[in-house]
Amino acid sequence: MGFLKRLLGGADNAKPAGEYVDTQGIYFYVQCDRCGAGVRLRADKQHDLLNEENGFSWHKTIVDSRCFRPMPTVVTLNAAYEVVAHEITGGHYITKDEYEALLAQEAEAKRAAIEPPPSE
Repeated sequence: MGFLKRLLGGADNAKPAGEYVDTQGIYFYVQCDRCGAGVRLRADKQHDLLNEENGFSWHKTIVDSRCFRPMPTVVTLNAAYEVVAHEITGGHYITKDEYEALLAQEAEAKRAAIEPPPSE
């Protein structure tokens, strides 16, 4: 019976529950200097990066969803896919934590605009 469960994908053959890890993507977080909108970007290691002598480069024109201002950027990475340098016009790079805080602030502002103030 155990053989049939394993063969047909029973409980013994189940994958452990866990968070998905994207091994092919590199994530960048940018904030627009004009409107303050945060943008999360994914660069695919295989398709989006240009192979250079000592590493890789990534060229992208970023557009946020609020003011649609183009933000051209160039990121240089070493052979281990670590950021060595970055240039951006019209925005600045932020950390993942800063990006998530921006999302939380935007969600709170939307919630406050929709919900009436509590009555006393």
